[in-house]
Parts: sequence; C-alpha cells; structure tokens
Amino acid sequence: MRRFWGLTAIISLIFILAGCGGKDGFTVFIIDNQGNPSGISEQLQTNLQQKLGEEPKVEIITSAMYDVQKILVEYAAGSHDIFILPENDMKQYGQNGSNVPLDDTFDPKKYERGVFEGSVLVEKGKGDDGSDMKKETHLYGIPLENMQMFKDVNYAPSNLFATIPLSAANIEESKKVLKALTE
Repeated sequence: MRRFWGLTAIISLIFILAGCGGKDGFTVFIIDNQGNPSGISEQLQTNLQQKLGEEPKVEIITSAMYDVQKILVEYAAGSHDIFILPENDMKQYGQNGSNVPLDDTFDPKKYERGVFEGSVLVEKGKGDDGSDMKKETHLYGIPLENMQMFKDVNYAPSNLFATIPLSAANIEESKKVLKALTE
C-alpha cells in the first residue's frame, strides 16, 4: 500500500511539473528489456537531425535499465513524441488507447507485426459500451528491425517497436520523424 501511494505521489508530481512550462523540441524515448540503448543515442540523434534538417530539434532519451514503472511514468508525463519499447509493452499501451494508429502513413502489410486490436479515442459515448474508446485493428507500431536508421547504428533488435503516443505534441510531425527513422 505504501508503494502505491509513493507511485501516485511521483506521478502527481510529474503532472504538476509537466504543466509548468512549454515543451521545446521533439523527443524520442527508448527503453529495452534485453539491452542498453544508451550507446546509440548520440549517433542516432546526429543521423536523425541531419536527415530532418534544423527543425524539429530532436533529442533521443534512453533508459539504461528496463522498468515497467518507468514506462508508466513516461507515458503519464506525456512529454515524448515517439516511444521505442518492447513489443508487449507497446501492445499493452495500444490496447488501452495510448498509441496513435499509423495506417494512414505506413503500409500495415509491410509491418504486420505492429498490427493488432487496440483502442482508439472516439466521440464521447460513441465507443464500445457507451465509452469514449472503441476497439479497432490498426498498425500501432513499427518494428525496429524494419527501420533503416536503427540498422545504420547497428541497433535493430526484433523485440522493440516504435510507436506514437496519443499525447504527442504534434502527431503529424511525429509521423514525419518516424518515417525519417524508417526510410
């Protein structure tokens, strides 16, 4: 019980701090349950920035240790534009309606492993059982093993997927950056 209240306090503090200032730049958060992505962050950031030009200003943030609570806190904070995380975590958040469908930008047939039934936000009361969420099958994640920029830095594990959270500051810009990481 004590742990629950501690986690609740931390998440509350994050929401308060997140509301204190505007977000500058574009962030990609990477966490891996089978390795440490920290070694590639600088090279990946340099390569991505060169491909995108001056805007948006990209920052790659990595977690040296895998922690389910860390993922929860990062999603709750709403400060990242792209998440790269293990498949099971990506699917869990997608089923809860936390990820953006990518069908309009990427070919679901090409990235079949990222297609699953998840929840999408709909007009209030128009979802399943009168809720705001509706179960739909979409492409929610792109496997890193299919992303050229990760292949270029020799870090494309098959267990990781890139996804865009519903809280991304600019979903269209996030899709543009995700496309740059993929091509």
